[in-house]
Amino acid sequence: MEIDPLKYLTAKRALNVVQVISSFVVSIIIRKPVVWGMPVSFSIEPTNLCNLQCPECPSGLGELTRPLGLLKLDDFKNFIDQIKQTGFYVQLFFQGEPYINKNLPAMIRYARENKVYVSISTNGLLISQKNVDTILKDAPDKLIFSIDGLNEETYQNYRVGGTFKTADSGLKLLLKRKEELKKKIPFVELQFIVMKQNEHQVDEVLKYGEDVGVDKVVLKTMQVSSFENAMRFLPSNKNYSRYILSDGKVKIKNKLKNHCFALWRTSVMTWDGKIVPCCFDKDADFELGNLKNHTFQEIWKSDAYRKFRLGILNNRKGLEMCTNCTEGLKMNIMQIES
Repeated sequence: MEIDPLKYLTAKRALNVVQVISSFVVSIIIRKPVVWGMPVSFSIEPTNLCNLQCPECPSGLGELTRPLGLLKLDDFKNFIDQIKQTGFYVQLFFQGEPYINKNLPAMIRYARENKVYVSISTNGLLISQKNVDTILKDAPDKLIFSIDGLNEETYQNYRVGGTFKTADSGLKLLLKRKEELKKKIPFVELQFIVMKQNEHQVDEVLKYGEDVGVDKVVLKTMQVSSFENAMRFLPSNKNYSRYILSDGKVKIKNKLKNHCFALWRTSVMTWDGKIVPCCFDKDADFELGNLKNHTFQEIWKSDAYRKFRLGILNNRKGLEMCTNCTEGLKMNIMQIES
């Protein structure tokens, strides 16, 4: 059974949730940013290095212009200490493969010691007999395991540089050792991004998830950044796509109203301490502050953040990053729990 993040809710955190929601509602009404609370959740980047070269990933393709590196354990602890009174949900991933950072288990341990829910997304290629017990000793509450194909042809079509054999063996090893060690966590979620090359395997992946023993199977729509990649990857079944293709253009199904709850409820920290507004700012083009120079609270309440929120409230479509945003749009097509 998946651990409910609300299990980590305290009176102070609950009050903060009320402040976040109410200030967001007021902001929509008066069309000016009002911020009474602090973020409920965070995405923290252990590294922006990756062991794959996925065609829609700027990290794997080497297209990031920002520096590559690893989050230091002390910097992570300092950040958790700053946000733990009000924040209680951390996604320990942004760009890159989290398990490249050898300090990841210690980060997970520190967050959970401070009653913070931890979710991690991995391609699973680094899970081996040598480290599986270490991974399970300090496991996240949820581990999202991405496998986007059930044979070498469909898997390597997108997960360039990896093999289905390695991913499959890593997943089965993790689940086997979890059962042997009688571990309650992590809750293992198998994620399958549906695209043109693998949509015929949808029924098969649901059976695969049941057979290997994951806790949930999630079918997810794919993000694309160009019409060329849309033609290359988007599935023929329109129910499996978050886009509409028309006149040589790609348009997301999201209506892009002039508000975005993400700017009130969450924030993103890169491995080197940059604070950016959301997970769609992959290259930190809209850096709002740096933890090397300011506390997170100072950044969250800063004029730079206020101006960014104001821009969203006035003309969200005018920001190119937002035109591919899924905030408020259903990305998961189907979720099957065992």
